Amino acid sequence: MALTLVDAICLCAFYALIAAAFAPFVLTHDSATLDLAPYALGPIIGRLLTRLAIARLIAHISYVLEGTIRAELMRKLLAVGPLSLTVKSSLNTLMVDALDDILPYFTSFLITLRYAMIIPVVCLVAVALVSPWSALILFCMAPLIPFFMIMIGKGAERLNQRQWRQISRMALRFHEALSKLTLVKLFNLERAEIVKIARLTKRWRVETMQVLRIAFLSALVLEFFATCGIALCAITLGFAVYERNFDYTAALFVLLLAPEFFLPLRQMGLTYHARMRALGAMSGLIDFLNEPEHFPATAPEATAPAAAGAAAAPKWLRGPFTLELKDVTALYPNGRAGVTGFSAVFKPGTVTALVGPSGVGKSTVLQTLAGFTALKSGAVVVNGHECSPADLRALMASVAYIPQLPNLFYGTLRANLKLGAPDATDEELKAALAQVGAGELLTRFGDGLDHHIRENNRGISGGETRLIALARALVRKCPIILLDEPTASLDRASENAFLQGLTTLGHDKTVVMVAHRSELIAFADAIITLSAAQAADTSAPTAAADIAAATVAAGADAAAAEVRHA
Repeated sequence: MALTLVDAICLCAFYALIAAAFAPFVLTHDSATLDLAPYALGPIIGRLLTRLAIARLIAHISYVLEGTIRAELMRKLLAVGPLSLTVKSSLNTLMVDALDDILPYFTSFLITLRYAMIIPVVCLVAVALVSPWSALILFCMAPLIPFFMIMIGKGAERLNQRQWRQISRMALRFHEALSKLTLVKLFNLERAEIVKIARLTKRWRVETMQVLRIAFLSALVLEFFATCGIALCAITLGFAVYERNFDYTAALFVLLLAPEFFLPLRQMGLTYHARMRALGAMSGLIDFLNEPEHFPATAPEATAPAAAGAAAAPKWLRGPFTLELKDVTALYPNGRAGVTGFSAVFKPGTVTALVGPSGVGKSTVLQTLAGFTALKSGAVVVNGHECSPADLRALMASVAYIPQLPNLFYGTLRANLKLGAPDATDEELKAALAQVGAGELLTRFGDGLDHHIRENNRGISGGETRLIALARALVRKCPIILLDEPTASLDRASENAFLQGLTTLGHDKTVVMVAHRSELIAFADAIITLSAAQAADTSAPTAAADIAAATVAAGADAAAAEVRHA
Protein backbone atom coordinates (compact mmCIF):
# COMPACT_ATOMS: atom_id res chain seq x y z
CA MET A 1 0.00 0.00 0.00
CA ALA A 2 2.75 2.48 0.94
CA LEU A 3 4.78 1.70 -2.20
CA THR A 4 1.74 2.23 -4.42
CA LEU A 5 1.01 5.56 -2.70
CA VAL A 6 4.60 6.71 -3.24
CA ASP A 7 4.34 5.66 -6.88
CA ALA A 8 1.15 7.70 -7.34
CA ILE A 9 2.68 10.80 -5.72
CA CYS A 10 5.78 10.53 -7.93
CA LEU A 11 3.49 10.21 -10.96
CA CYS A 12 1.63 13.44 -10.13
CA ALA A 13 4.89 15.26 -9.35
CA PHE A 14 6.40 14.18 -12.67
CA TYR A 15 3.50 15.50 -14.77
CA ALA A 16 3.33 18.70 -12.72
CA LEU A 17 7.03 19.40 -13.47
CA ILE A 18 6.60 18.51 -17.15
CA ALA A 19 3.59 20.84 -17.50
CA ALA A 20 5.34 23.68 -15.65
CA ALA A 21 8.49 23.28 -17.76
CA PHE A 22 7.08 22.91 -21.27
CA ALA A 23 3.69 24.66 -21.35
CA PRO A 24 5.13 28.22 -21.16
CA PHE A 25 7.88 27.32 -23.61
CA VAL A 26 5.41 25.95 -26.19
CA LEU A 27 2.96 28.86 -25.95
CA THR A 28 5.22 31.88 -25.16
CA HIS A 29 8.65 30.51 -26.08
CA ASP A 30 9.87 31.30 -22.57
CA SER A 31 12.92 29.06 -22.22
CA ALA A 32 13.48 29.98 -18.58
CA THR A 33 10.94 27.40 -17.47
CA LEU A 34 12.94 24.63 -19.12
CA ASP A 35 15.22 24.73 -16.10
CA LEU A 36 12.52 22.75 -14.27
CA ALA A 37 12.83 19.81 -16.68
CA PRO A 38 15.89 18.19 -15.02
CA TYR A 39 13.97 18.05 -11.75
CA ALA A 40 11.58 15.59 -13.42
CA LEU A 41 14.32 12.97 -13.10
CA GLY A 42 13.63 12.81 -9.37
CA PRO A 43 10.05 11.48 -9.73
CA ILE A 44 11.22 9.17 -12.55
CA ILE A 45 13.88 7.62 -10.33
CA GLY A 46 11.38 7.45 -7.46
CA ARG A 47 8.87 5.57 -9.64
CA LEU A 48 11.60 3.26 -10.93
CA LEU A 49 12.68 2.34 -7.42
CA THR A 50 9.11 1.79 -6.22
CA ARG A 51 8.29 -0.34 -9.26
CA LEU A 52 11.41 -2.42 -8.69
CA ALA A 53 10.43 -2.91 -5.05
CA ILE A 54 6.90 -3.89 -6.07
CA ALA A 55 8.26 -6.31 -8.68
CA ARG A 56 10.50 -7.95 -6.08
CA LEU A 57 7.52 -8.21 -3.73
CA ILE A 58 5.39 -9.80 -6.47
CA ALA A 59 8.16 -12.31 -7.24
CA HIS A 60 8.43 -13.20 -3.55
CA ILE A 61 4.66 -13.56 -3.24
CA SER A 62 4.58 -15.77 -6.34
CA TYR A 63 7.39 -17.96 -4.99
CA VAL A 64 5.83 -18.39 -1.54
CA LEU A 65 2.33 -18.84 -2.91
CA GLU A 66 3.31 -21.44 -5.48
CA GLY A 67 5.19 -23.43 -2.85
CA THR A 68 2.26 -23.19 -0.43
CA ILE A 69 -0.34 -24.27 -3.00
CA ARG A 70 1.80 -27.14 -4.28
CA ALA A 71 2.49 -28.28 -0.71
CA GLU A 72 -1.25 -28.22 0.08
CA LEU A 73 -2.09 -30.11 -3.11
CA MET A 74 0.62 -32.68 -2.33
CA ARG A 75 -0.64 -33.03 1.26
CA LYS A 76 -4.16 -33.57 -0.03
CA LEU A 77 -2.89 -35.96 -2.68
CA LEU A 78 -1.22 -38.10 -0.02
CA ALA A 79 -4.26 -37.82 2.26
CA VAL A 80 -6.87 -39.01 -0.25
CA GLY A 81 -4.77 -42.02 -1.25
CA PRO A 82 -3.73 -43.58 -4.54
CA LEU A 83 -7.22 -44.90 -5.39
CA SER A 84 -8.86 -41.48 -5.58
CA LEU A 85 -10.81 -41.12 -8.81
CA THR A 86 -9.94 -37.42 -8.95
CA VAL A 87 -6.24 -38.19 -8.70
CA LYS A 88 -6.40 -40.87 -11.37
CA SER A 89 -8.42 -38.84 -13.87
CA SER A 90 -7.03 -35.31 -13.70
CA LEU A 91 -3.81 -35.23 -11.70
CA ASN A 92 -1.93 -33.31 -14.39
CA THR A 93 -4.77 -30.79 -14.70
CA LEU A 94 -4.86 -30.29 -10.95
CA MET A 95 -1.13 -29.97 -10.37
CA VAL A 96 -0.19 -27.93 -13.45
CA ASP A 97 -3.06 -26.20 -15.23
CA ALA A 98 -4.98 -25.23 -12.10
CA LEU A 99 -1.91 -23.71 -10.48
CA ASP A 100 -1.07 -21.76 -13.63
CA ASP A 101 -4.57 -20.28 -13.59
CA ILE A 102 -4.70 -19.52 -9.86
CA LEU A 103 -1.36 -17.75 -9.42
CA PRO A 104 -2.15 -14.76 -11.74
CA TYR A 105 -5.09 -13.90 -9.49
CA PHE A 106 -2.68 -13.07 -6.66
CA THR A 107 0.28 -11.79 -8.66
CA SER A 108 -1.65 -9.82 -11.29
CA PHE A 109 -5.27 -9.09 -10.43
CA LEU A 110 -4.83 -8.22 -6.75
CA ILE A 111 -1.79 -6.02 -7.47
CA THR A 112 -3.68 -4.20 -10.23
CA LEU A 113 -6.65 -3.85 -7.92
CA ARG A 114 -4.36 -2.12 -5.41
CA TYR A 115 -3.24 0.27 -8.13
CA ALA A 116 -6.87 0.94 -9.11
CA MET A 117 -7.72 1.77 -5.48
CA ILE A 118 -4.85 4.24 -4.91
CA ILE A 119 -3.55 5.82 -8.13
CA PRO A 120 -6.95 7.15 -9.42
CA VAL A 121 -7.72 8.65 -6.00
CA VAL A 122 -4.37 10.48 -5.82
CA CYS A 123 -4.75 11.65 -9.43
CA LEU A 124 -8.31 12.82 -8.74
CA VAL A 125 -7.16 14.87 -5.73
CA ALA A 126 -4.33 16.42 -7.78
CA VAL A 127 -6.73 17.32 -10.63
CA ALA A 128 -9.30 18.74 -8.20
CA LEU A 129 -6.68 21.16 -6.84
CA VAL A 130 -6.25 22.79 -10.27
CA SER A 131 -9.54 22.06 -12.09
CA PRO A 132 -12.59 21.00 -10.04
CA TRP A 133 -14.76 20.64 -13.16
CA SER A 134 -12.28 18.22 -14.73
CA ALA A 135 -12.15 16.30 -11.47
CA LEU A 136 -15.97 16.09 -11.51
CA ILE A 137 -15.92 14.69 -15.06
CA LEU A 138 -13.37 12.05 -14.13
CA PHE A 139 -15.30 11.21 -10.96
CA CYS A 140 -18.51 10.67 -12.96
CA MET A 141 -16.86 8.60 -15.70
CA ALA A 142 -14.79 6.37 -13.41
CA PRO A 143 -17.69 4.26 -11.97
CA LEU A 144 -18.89 3.35 -15.46
CA ILE A 145 -15.75 1.27 -16.09
CA PRO A 146 -16.07 -1.12 -13.09
CA PHE A 147 -19.87 -1.24 -13.57
CA PHE A 148 -19.67 -2.54 -17.12
CA MET A 149 -16.66 -4.64 -16.19
CA ILE A 150 -18.74 -6.43 -13.55
CA MET A 151 -21.66 -6.86 -15.94
CA ILE A 152 -19.42 -8.42 -18.58
CA GLY A 153 -17.39 -10.29 -15.97
CA LYS A 154 -20.40 -12.27 -14.78
CA GLY A 155 -20.76 -13.78 -18.23
CA ALA A 156 -17.00 -14.33 -18.42
CA GLU A 157 -17.02 -16.16 -15.08
CA ARG A 158 -19.70 -18.53 -16.27
CA LEU A 159 -17.82 -19.19 -19.53
CA ASN A 160 -14.52 -19.72 -17.70
CA GLN A 161 -16.05 -22.29 -15.39
CA ARG A 162 -17.59 -24.06 -18.35
CA GLN A 163 -14.26 -23.98 -20.18
CA TRP A 164 -12.49 -25.47 -17.15
CA ARG A 165 -15.03 -28.29 -16.91
CA GLN A 166 -14.58 -28.95 -20.61
CA ILE A 167 -10.78 -29.19 -20.42
CA SER A 168 -11.11 -31.49 -17.39
CA ARG A 169 -13.44 -33.78 -19.34
CA MET A 170 -11.07 -33.72 -22.31
CA ALA A 171 -8.07 -34.59 -20.11
CA LEU A 172 -10.02 -37.45 -18.51
CA ARG A 173 -11.12 -38.85 -21.87
CA PHE A 174 -7.62 -38.60 -23.35
CA HIS A 175 -6.09 -40.29 -20.28
CA GLU A 176 -8.63 -43.09 -20.52
CA ALA A 177 -7.88 -43.63 -24.21
CA LEU A 178 -4.13 -43.79 -23.54
CA SER A 179 -4.52 -46.18 -20.61
CA LYS A 180 -6.64 -48.54 -22.76
CA LEU A 181 -4.54 -48.16 -25.91
CA THR A 182 -3.87 -51.90 -26.16
CA LEU A 183 -7.57 -52.74 -26.14
CA VAL A 184 -8.31 -49.91 -28.57
CA LYS A 185 -5.85 -51.44 -31.04
CA LEU A 186 -7.06 -54.97 -30.32
CA PHE A 187 -10.70 -54.19 -31.15
CA ASN A 188 -9.90 -51.72 -33.95
CA LEU A 189 -11.47 -48.74 -32.16
CA GLU A 190 -8.88 -46.17 -33.22
CA ARG A 191 -11.19 -44.23 -35.54
CA ALA A 192 -13.99 -44.09 -32.97
CA GLU A 193 -11.62 -42.82 -30.29
CA ILE A 194 -10.16 -40.21 -32.64
CA VAL A 195 -13.65 -38.95 -33.48
CA LYS A 196 -14.61 -38.68 -29.81
CA ILE A 197 -11.44 -36.86 -28.82
CA ALA A 198 -11.73 -34.57 -31.86
CA ARG A 199 -15.29 -33.71 -30.83
CA LEU A 200 -14.19 -32.84 -27.28
CA THR A 201 -11.26 -30.80 -28.62
CA LYS A 202 -13.54 -28.84 -30.96
CA ARG A 203 -15.92 -28.14 -28.08
CA TRP A 204 -13.01 -26.86 -25.99
CA ARG A 205 -11.89 -24.58 -28.84
CA VAL A 206 -15.41 -23.16 -29.07
CA GLU A 207 -15.48 -22.53 -25.32
CA THR A 208 -12.07 -20.81 -25.52
CA MET A 209 -13.16 -18.55 -28.38
CA GLN A 210 -16.27 -17.55 -26.43
CA VAL A 211 -14.06 -16.53 -23.50
CA LEU A 212 -11.81 -14.54 -25.84
CA ARG A 213 -14.84 -12.82 -27.36
CA ILE A 214 -15.90 -11.63 -23.92
CA ALA A 215 -12.34 -10.49 -23.23
CA PHE A 216 -12.21 -8.37 -26.41
CA LEU A 217 -15.66 -6.97 -25.68
CA SER A 218 -14.68 -5.90 -22.19
CA ALA A 219 -11.44 -4.31 -23.48
CA LEU A 220 -13.46 -2.37 -26.07
CA VAL A 221 -15.86 -1.09 -23.39
CA LEU A 222 -12.99 0.02 -21.15
CA GLU A 223 -11.27 1.85 -23.98
CA PHE A 224 -14.52 3.54 -24.99
CA PHE A 225 -15.29 5.03 -21.59
CA ALA A 226 -11.65 5.99 -20.96
CA THR A 227 -11.52 7.77 -24.31
CA CYS A 228 -14.82 9.54 -23.62
CA GLY A 229 -13.59 10.75 -20.24
CA ILE A 230 -10.33 12.12 -21.66
CA ALA A 231 -12.17 13.78 -24.57
CA LEU A 232 -14.65 15.53 -22.25
CA CYS A 233 -11.78 16.82 -20.11
CA ALA A 234 -10.00 18.11 -23.22
CA ILE A 235 -13.12 19.87 -24.55
CA THR A 236 -13.96 21.58 -21.26
CA LEU A 237 -10.36 22.63 -20.69
CA GLY A 238 -10.11 23.98 -24.23
CA PHE A 239 -13.16 26.19 -23.75
CA ALA A 240 -11.91 27.23 -20.30
CA VAL A 241 -8.52 28.32 -21.69
CA TYR A 242 -10.11 30.07 -24.70
CA GLU A 243 -13.05 31.82 -22.98
CA ARG A 244 -12.01 32.25 -19.33
CA ASN A 245 -8.22 32.50 -19.66
CA PHE A 246 -7.72 29.31 -17.68
CA ASP A 247 -4.08 28.61 -16.83
CA TYR A 248 -2.74 26.52 -19.73
CA THR A 249 -0.08 25.00 -17.45
CA ALA A 250 -2.83 23.57 -15.27
CA ALA A 251 -4.76 22.52 -18.37
CA LEU A 252 -1.74 20.62 -19.72
CA PHE A 253 -1.23 19.00 -16.32
CA VAL A 254 -4.84 17.73 -16.31
CA LEU A 255 -4.60 16.40 -19.89
CA LEU A 256 -1.37 14.57 -19.11
CA LEU A 257 -2.77 13.09 -15.90
CA ALA A 258 -6.21 12.08 -17.25
CA PRO A 259 -4.92 8.95 -19.13
CA GLU A 260 -3.00 7.89 -16.00
CA PHE A 261 -6.25 8.20 -14.05
CA PHE A 262 -7.99 5.67 -16.31
CA LEU A 263 -4.97 3.40 -16.89
CA PRO A 264 -5.23 1.36 -13.61
CA LEU A 265 -8.97 0.91 -14.18
CA ARG A 266 -8.36 -0.35 -17.71
CA GLN A 267 -5.62 -2.67 -16.50
CA MET A 268 -7.93 -4.00 -13.81
CA GLY A 269 -10.47 -4.77 -16.51
CA LEU A 270 -7.85 -6.72 -18.44
CA THR A 271 -6.59 -8.62 -15.41
CA TYR A 272 -10.16 -9.21 -14.25
CA HIS A 273 -10.14 -12.21 -16.56
CA ALA A 274 -7.30 -13.63 -14.45
CA ARG A 275 -9.78 -13.63 -11.59
CA MET A 276 -12.35 -15.38 -13.78
CA ARG A 277 -9.84 -18.04 -14.79
CA ALA A 278 -8.81 -18.51 -11.17
CA LEU A 279 -12.44 -19.00 -10.13
CA GLY A 280 -12.90 -21.50 -12.95
CA ALA A 281 -9.78 -23.38 -11.87
CA MET A 282 -10.87 -23.37 -8.22
CA SER A 283 -14.22 -24.84 -9.20
CA GLY A 284 -12.28 -27.77 -10.62
CA LEU A 285 -10.33 -28.15 -7.37
CA ILE A 286 -13.32 -28.02 -5.04
CA ASP A 287 -14.22 -31.70 -5.46
CA PHE A 288 -10.60 -32.71 -4.92
CA LEU A 289 -10.07 -30.49 -1.85
CA ASN A 290 -13.36 -31.62 -0.31
CA GLU A 291 -12.74 -35.31 -0.95
CA PRO A 292 -12.63 -37.38 2.26
CA GLU A 293 -9.11 -37.97 3.50
CA HIS A 294 -8.42 -41.67 3.72
CA PHE A 295 -4.91 -41.04 5.11
CA PRO A 296 -5.18 -38.02 7.43
CA ALA A 297 -2.18 -36.81 9.40
CA THR A 298 -1.47 -39.24 12.21
CA ALA A 299 0.27 -38.95 15.51
CA PRO A 300 4.05 -39.37 15.57
CA GLU A 301 3.81 -42.78 17.17
CA ALA A 302 1.56 -44.00 14.35
CA THR A 303 3.94 -42.82 11.65
CA ALA A 304 7.12 -44.08 13.28
CA PRO A 305 8.96 -46.80 11.36
CA ALA A 306 7.53 -50.18 12.19
CA ALA A 307 10.33 -52.34 10.88
CA ALA A 308 10.37 -55.94 11.99
CA GLY A 309 11.94 -56.31 15.39
CA ALA A 310 11.80 -52.58 16.26
CA ALA A 311 11.90 -52.34 20.05
CA ALA A 312 9.56 -49.35 20.21
CA ALA A 313 6.83 -50.97 18.07
CA PRO A 314 3.88 -52.76 19.66
CA LYS A 315 4.14 -56.52 19.81
CA TRP A 316 1.56 -57.06 17.07
CA LEU A 317 3.52 -54.71 14.79
CA ARG A 318 6.67 -56.82 14.86
CA GLY A 319 7.31 -59.38 12.16
CA PRO A 320 6.85 -62.01 11.02
CA PHE A 321 3.22 -61.18 10.26
CA THR A 322 0.13 -63.34 10.10
CA LEU A 323 -2.61 -61.42 8.27
CA GLU A 324 -6.27 -62.32 8.51
CA LEU A 325 -9.32 -60.82 6.82
CA LYS A 326 -12.57 -61.54 8.65
CA ASP A 327 -15.75 -61.19 6.58
CA VAL A 328 -14.37 -58.02 4.96
CA THR A 329 -16.40 -55.68 2.77
CA ALA A 330 -14.04 -53.04 1.36
CA LEU A 331 -15.09 -49.72 -0.15
CA TYR A 332 -13.38 -47.58 -2.75
CA PRO A 333 -13.19 -43.78 -2.20
CA ASN A 334 -16.29 -43.29 -4.37
CA GLY A 335 -18.29 -45.56 -2.04
CA ARG A 336 -18.41 -48.59 -4.37
CA ALA A 337 -17.73 -51.94 -2.74
CA GLY A 338 -14.72 -53.75 -4.18
CA VAL A 339 -15.15 -57.06 -2.36
CA THR A 340 -17.86 -58.34 -0.04
CA GLY A 341 -17.84 -60.93 2.74
CA PHE A 342 -14.28 -62.10 2.12
CA SER A 343 -12.27 -64.05 4.71
CA ALA A 344 -8.75 -65.43 4.42
CA VAL A 345 -5.54 -66.03 6.38
CA PHE A 346 -2.06 -65.23 5.04
CA LYS A 347 0.84 -66.79 6.95
CA PRO A 348 4.51 -65.82 7.06
CA GLY A 349 6.95 -67.85 5.00
CA THR A 350 4.14 -68.65 2.55
CA VAL A 351 3.53 -67.34 -0.97
CA THR A 352 -0.26 -67.10 -1.31
CA ALA A 353 -1.87 -66.69 -4.74
CA LEU A 354 -5.25 -65.03 -5.20
CA VAL A 355 -7.04 -66.43 -8.23
CA GLY A 356 -10.46 -66.01 -9.75
CA PRO A 357 -12.29 -64.36 -12.66
CA SER A 358 -11.57 -60.75 -13.51
CA GLY A 359 -13.56 -58.32 -11.40
CA VAL A 360 -14.09 -60.51 -8.32
CA GLY A 361 -11.91 -58.27 -6.13
CA LYS A 362 -8.45 -59.81 -6.14
CA SER A 363 -6.69 -56.46 -6.44
CA THR A 364 -9.08 -55.05 -3.86
CA VAL A 365 -7.90 -57.65 -1.36
CA LEU A 366 -4.31 -56.50 -1.86
CA GLN A 367 -5.35 -52.85 -1.51
CA THR A 368 -7.22 -53.69 1.68
CA LEU A 369 -4.14 -55.39 3.15
CA ALA A 370 -2.11 -52.33 2.15
CA GLY A 371 -4.62 -50.04 3.84
CA PHE A 372 -5.68 -48.22 0.66
CA THR A 373 -9.41 -49.00 0.97
CA ALA A 374 -11.90 -48.33 3.75
CA LEU A 375 -13.78 -51.15 5.45
CA LYS A 376 -17.56 -51.10 5.48
CA SER A 377 -17.66 -54.21 7.63
CA GLY A 378 -15.36 -56.93 8.87
CA ALA A 379 -11.87 -56.55 10.28
CA VAL A 380 -8.20 -56.83 9.39
CA VAL A 381 -6.35 -58.84 12.05
CA VAL A 382 -2.55 -58.67 12.29
CA ASN A 383 -0.83 -61.14 14.61
CA GLY A 384 -4.09 -61.53 16.53
CA HIS A 385 -4.63 -57.77 16.85
CA GLU A 386 -7.75 -56.29 15.23
CA CYS A 387 -6.53 -53.16 13.44
CA SER A 388 -8.13 -49.75 13.44
CA PRO A 389 -7.58 -47.34 10.48
CA ALA A 390 -4.70 -45.76 12.42
CA ASP A 391 -3.17 -49.20 13.00
CA LEU A 392 -3.34 -49.95 9.27
CA ARG A 393 -1.55 -46.68 8.53
CA ALA A 394 1.17 -47.72 10.97
CA LEU A 395 1.36 -51.15 9.31
CA MET A 396 2.18 -49.49 5.96
CA ALA A 397 5.78 -49.06 7.08
CA SER A 398 6.06 -52.87 6.94
CA VAL A 399 4.32 -53.32 3.58
CA ALA A 400 5.86 -53.32 0.10
CA TYR A 401 3.13 -53.04 -2.54
CA ILE A 402 4.07 -53.71 -6.17
CA PRO A 403 1.19 -52.96 -8.58
CA GLN A 404 0.65 -54.39 -12.03
CA LEU A 405 2.59 -51.53 -13.62
CA PRO A 406 5.21 -50.38 -11.11
CA ASN A 407 6.73 -46.95 -11.64
CA LEU A 408 10.35 -45.88 -11.59
CA PHE A 409 10.97 -42.21 -10.97
CA TYR A 410 13.04 -39.87 -13.08
CA GLY A 411 16.54 -40.14 -11.63
CA THR A 412 19.33 -42.61 -11.06
CA LEU A 413 18.89 -46.31 -10.43
CA ARG A 414 20.43 -45.76 -7.00
CA ALA A 415 17.83 -43.11 -6.10
CA ASN A 416 14.99 -45.41 -7.18
CA LEU A 417 16.28 -48.34 -5.13
CA LYS A 418 16.82 -46.15 -2.05
CA LEU A 419 13.34 -44.62 -2.27
CA GLY A 420 12.11 -46.33 0.89
CA ALA A 421 15.50 -46.87 2.51
CA PRO A 422 17.63 -43.71 2.17
CA ASP A 423 20.39 -45.14 4.37
CA ALA A 424 20.98 -48.25 2.26
CA THR A 425 24.54 -48.75 1.01
CA ASP A 426 25.57 -49.50 -2.56
CA GLU A 427 26.52 -53.03 -1.52
CA GLU A 428 22.99 -53.63 -0.22
CA LEU A 429 21.50 -52.29 -3.46
CA LYS A 430 23.68 -54.54 -5.60
CA ALA A 431 22.89 -57.53 -3.38
CA ALA A 432 19.13 -56.88 -3.75
CA LEU A 433 19.42 -56.70 -7.55
CA ALA A 434 21.42 -59.93 -7.61
CA GLN A 435 18.91 -61.60 -5.29
CA VAL A 436 16.01 -61.01 -7.71
CA GLY A 437 18.06 -62.03 -10.75
CA ALA A 438 18.66 -58.51 -12.04
CA GLY A 439 22.38 -58.27 -11.36
CA GLU A 440 23.20 -58.20 -15.07
CA LEU A 441 21.46 -54.83 -15.34
CA LEU A 442 24.46 -53.19 -13.67
CA THR A 443 26.69 -54.56 -16.41
CA ARG A 444 24.29 -53.74 -19.25
CA PHE A 445 23.77 -50.15 -18.10
CA GLY A 446 27.50 -49.51 -18.06
CA ASP A 447 27.32 -46.79 -15.41
CA GLY A 448 25.84 -49.18 -12.84
CA LEU A 449 23.83 -47.60 -10.06
CA ASP A 450 24.43 -44.16 -11.58
CA HIS A 451 22.40 -45.09 -14.65
CA HIS A 452 19.80 -42.40 -15.25
CA ILE A 453 16.24 -43.66 -15.64
CA ARG A 454 14.22 -41.49 -17.96
CA GLU A 455 10.56 -40.53 -17.73
CA ASN A 456 7.97 -43.30 -18.10
CA ASN A 457 10.69 -45.96 -17.63
CA ARG A 458 11.97 -45.39 -21.17
CA GLY A 459 14.91 -47.61 -22.06
CA ILE A 460 13.89 -50.27 -19.52
CA SER A 461 11.59 -53.18 -20.35
CA GLY A 462 8.53 -54.11 -18.34
CA GLY A 463 10.23 -57.17 -16.90
CA GLU A 464 13.27 -55.17 -15.83
CA THR A 465 11.00 -52.60 -14.23
CA ARG A 466 9.29 -55.31 -12.16
CA LEU A 467 12.63 -56.78 -11.11
CA ILE A 468 13.86 -53.36 -10.00
CA ALA A 469 10.59 -52.81 -8.10
CA LEU A 470 11.02 -56.16 -6.33
CA ALA A 471 14.64 -55.28 -5.51
CA ARG A 472 13.42 -51.97 -4.10
CA ALA A 473 11.04 -53.89 -1.85
CA LEU A 474 13.90 -56.10 -0.66
CA VAL A 475 16.04 -53.06 0.13
CA ARG A 476 13.28 -51.80 2.41
CA LYS A 477 13.36 -55.18 4.19
CA CYS A 478 9.58 -55.21 4.44
CA PRO A 479 8.15 -58.37 6.01
CA ILE A 480 4.91 -58.06 3.98
CA ILE A 481 5.07 -58.06 0.17
CA LEU A 482 1.96 -57.61 -1.97
CA LEU A 483 2.22 -58.34 -5.70
CA ASP A 484 -0.51 -57.59 -8.26
CA GLU A 485 -0.01 -59.86 -11.30
CA PRO A 486 3.77 -59.48 -11.08
CA THR A 487 4.58 -61.50 -14.23
CA ALA A 488 1.88 -60.06 -16.52
CA SER A 489 3.24 -59.31 -20.03
CA LEU A 490 6.68 -60.73 -19.13
CA ASP A 491 8.55 -63.07 -21.42
CA ARG A 492 9.56 -66.50 -20.15
CA ALA A 493 13.12 -65.49 -19.25
CA SER A 494 11.97 -62.45 -17.27
CA GLU A 495 9.28 -64.49 -15.55
CA ASN A 496 11.82 -67.15 -14.50
CA ALA A 497 14.11 -64.45 -13.15
CA PHE A 498 11.23 -62.93 -11.22
CA LEU A 499 10.17 -66.26 -9.74
CA GLN A 500 13.76 -66.99 -8.84
CA GLY A 501 13.80 -63.67 -6.99
CA LEU A 502 10.69 -64.67 -5.04
CA THR A 503 12.37 -67.85 -3.84
CA THR A 504 15.07 -65.77 -2.12
CA LEU A 505 12.72 -63.62 -0.07
CA GLY A 506 13.15 -65.69 3.09
CA HIS A 507 10.87 -67.65 5.39
CA ASP A 508 9.89 -64.68 7.56
CA LYS A 509 8.04 -62.75 4.83
CA THR A 510 4.33 -62.83 4.12
CA VAL A 511 3.84 -62.75 0.34
CA VAL A 512 0.40 -62.31 -1.25
CA MET A 513 0.04 -62.06 -5.02
CA VAL A 514 -2.72 -61.86 -7.60
CA ALA A 515 -2.07 -64.54 -10.19
CA HIS A 516 -3.55 -65.46 -13.57
CA ARG A 517 -0.69 -67.29 -15.31
CA SER A 518 -0.43 -71.00 -14.64
CA GLU A 519 3.32 -70.88 -13.94
CA LEU A 520 2.81 -68.28 -11.23
CA ILE A 521 -0.09 -70.20 -9.68
CA ALA A 522 1.97 -73.39 -9.65
CA PHE A 523 4.79 -71.54 -7.91
CA ALA A 524 2.54 -70.48 -4.98
CA ASP A 525 2.52 -72.39 -1.69
CA ALA A 526 -1.19 -71.70 -1.11
CA ILE A 527 -4.06 -70.75 -3.44
CA ILE A 528 -7.19 -68.80 -2.46
CA THR A 529 -9.95 -68.64 -5.06
CA LEU A 530 -12.36 -65.72 -5.06
CA SER A 531 -15.83 -66.40 -6.38
CA ALA A 532 -18.14 -64.11 -8.33
CA ALA A 533 -20.43 -63.92 -5.29
CA GLN A 534 -17.74 -61.94 -3.48
CA ALA A 535 -17.51 -59.36 -6.28
CA ALA A 536 -19.27 -56.01 -5.92
CA ASP A 537 -20.65 -56.10 -9.49
CA THR A 538 -21.42 -59.46 -11.11
CA SER A 539 -23.19 -58.10 -14.19
CA ALA A 540 -22.06 -59.42 -17.55
CA PRO A 541 -19.40 -57.26 -19.19
CA THR A 542 -20.51 -55.37 -22.27
CA ALA A 543 -17.72 -52.92 -23.00
CA ALA A 544 -14.86 -53.96 -25.23
CA ALA A 545 -12.36 -53.69 -22.40
CA ASP A 546 -14.47 -55.87 -20.13
CA ILE A 547 -14.93 -58.46 -22.87
CA ALA A 548 -11.17 -58.64 -23.41
CA ALA A 549 -10.46 -58.86 -19.68
CA ALA A 550 -13.05 -61.61 -19.24
CA THR A 551 -11.60 -63.58 -22.18
CA VAL A 552 -8.06 -63.40 -20.81
CA ALA A 553 -9.29 -64.27 -17.30
CA ALA A 554 -11.17 -67.32 -18.56
CA GLY A 555 -8.06 -68.71 -20.21
CA ALA A 556 -6.00 -68.09 -17.10
CA ASP A 557 -8.62 -69.69 -14.86
CA ALA A 558 -8.59 -72.80 -17.03
CA ALA A 559 -4.81 -73.01 -16.73
CA ALA A 560 -5.05 -72.54 -12.96
CA ALA A 561 -7.63 -75.34 -12.72
CA GLU A 562 -5.31 -77.66 -14.62
CA VAL A 563 -2.43 -76.86 -12.28
CA ARG A 564 -4.56 -77.46 -9.18
CA HIS A 565 -5.94 -80.69 -10.67
CA ALA A 566 -2.45 -81.91 -11.41
